[in-house]
Amino acid sequence: MSGFKEFFAEADFVLFDGAVGTQIYARGVPKGHCYDELNLSLPETIQEIHREYVEAGAQVITTNTFGANAFILEEYFALGDKTREINYYGARLARQAVRGRAYVAGSIGPVTRPLDTDKKIDFQDLRAIFQEQIEALLEGGVDLLVLETFADLDELLLAIQVARQVAPDIFILAETSFPNNGLTLFGKNPYEVGFALEKSEADALGSNCGTGPQSVLETIKKMARVTRKPLSAMPNAGLAQFVNGKFYYPFNPEYFVRYGQKLLQAGVKILGGCCGTTPEHIRRMAAELKGLKPRSRSLSLIGPVTTTAPKVYKERIETQYKTQVEKGWAVSVELDPPKDPNIDKFLKKIERIAPYIQAYNISDCPMARARMSSIATGNIIQQQLQKEVVIHYTCRDRNILGIQSDLLGAAALGLNNILTLGGDPPAVGDYPFATGVYDLTTEGLVQLCSALNHGRDLLGNPLGRPTHFYIGVGYNINDQSLPAFNSLVKKINQGAHFVVTQPVFNLASCWPRLEELKKKNIPVIVGALPLTSFKQAEYFHYEVPGIIIPEKFLARLEKLKAKEAEKEGVKITIELINELKPAINGILLMISFNKLYLLEEIMAKI
Repeated sequence: MSGFKEFFAEADFVLFDGAVGTQIYARGVPKGHCYDELNLSLPETIQEIHREYVEAGAQVITTNTFGANAFILEEYFALGDKTREINYYGARLARQAVRGRAYVAGSIGPVTRPLDTDKKIDFQDLRAIFQEQIEALLEGGVDLLVLETFADLDELLLAIQVARQVAPDIFILAETSFPNNGLTLFGKNPYEVGFALEKSEADALGSNCGTGPQSVLETIKKMARVTRKPLSAMPNAGLAQFVNGKFYYPFNPEYFVRYGQKLLQAGVKILGGCCGTTPEHIRRMAAELKGLKPRSRSLSLIGPVTTTAPKVYKERIETQYKTQVEKGWAVSVELDPPKDPNIDKFLKKIERIAPYIQAYNISDCPMARARMSSIATGNIIQQQLQKEVVIHYTCRDRNILGIQSDLLGAAALGLNNILTLGGDPPAVGDYPFATGVYDLTTEGLVQLCSALNHGRDLLGNPLGRPTHFYIGVGYNINDQSLPAFNSLVKKINQGAHFVVTQPVFNLASCWPRLEELKKKNIPVIVGALPLTSFKQAEYFHYEVPGIIIPEKFLARLEKLKAKEAEKEGVKITIELINELKPAINGILLMISFNKLYLLEEIMAKI
């Protein structure tokens, strides 16, 4: 066979293979497994997939290495030390499978995965990661490189640059995905991307993945207006469905061929398939598109059409609770929502304490035990009792789609005070085998709330109108370690407006951190937990992480009977609050639901 560049120059159009991952999944390998690692553990399966595509008529086979870079292999699968081996054998398996009947393209996907991880990778590290993967693929014998499904244009341009430095003569195909209503995940349109890739050292450019053939065709038509370079199109079969525990894509080879014809008419020279496409899709394309040629494209170029930058709104937060906090003193009480939908009894009981507080704090399935949602409970309280609430919201139970959906709903309901938390792990609760989602860390949740307040989502895409969240973060002030404090500072830097601490008993250890927070000009609400018995105090001190009760308080409670211990616990709470009051902006009282009467006693003496 001639070199790929010579073949490409002479060919009317070039047909790549379809999805590799879909074929692996169809063979029973579950999602979540490292598909790239199968180059080592199931080489026969990978070769079988490659052979099926060659026999279907594919002229180029892509290696099973889309996610085989050191960062992803290590971060998600602890296989970073296998990076070179996985890529080398990925190339060798493809080379052995084609037996001179097709060319082999080294598949390289993005290193960064938006929102999957909070870890930041600088360009020097990215450069090294791409270089390692590219060198291993070249050592394995690939004929060309395909950089596919990129969302970040800057990252793609860097990958092209590295590829060209490592292999000056290699053919480079650069493809971007536009799943976000015709934009990349970072809001770039096809004109911007096409114009940038036209000026790059890529030999060809195009679009892959996305939502299906229609959207890719529209993308290609736009890219064609800003580049002279050959175009590629490798759409998904369509949208995936999850049925009976499995993912399914539409099986539509005839439809796919029809759009193959339209893509050739749009001037595309490289065709193939992405997610959901099969050897049958490629077989039908090879048979029915044979003899067709891409339509000649106009060489007149337009300049880049930039995406209109989303309006960035200035934060506007006007909650009554915020006003009280900033005045210097706000009292709230933490409540666990009901375990059933009958909320009338709950409302009746908490109504009597309304005159003593500025807000109700509504917990979010504390201790991982199922209760009414904090948003539903908070909305009912705010509507019926006319008292503001601070909803607690955890990262534990929702993926990022559910989180953003909930937050937009809360904003629409006027629930604008929010305390962002990680959430107790499911293992400690009613359903220990439930899945803890944690798509976002608490830092990421703060970042999302702040972005929404500025009229954007986490990726910078415009909302239309901003939210108005007053964003709180939790802090275990009893943990004096620097990492714990630095974690809090990161959340403050991401946009948190106030801090809520764990219950405080050991004042001596807390003063230094309170002083440091005062310098940062951020309001601090201290947790106050009235102890009601020696047994309870021992439990909190020895069994509950993050709570430290000094010996002097344990001694005051040790020999007291129930009512006397309760009174002493109230005295201790009042002493602590009065000593802390000049240095803080308020308290969050954490009182058992059956002892809310203690709040009245405390409020009378602070």
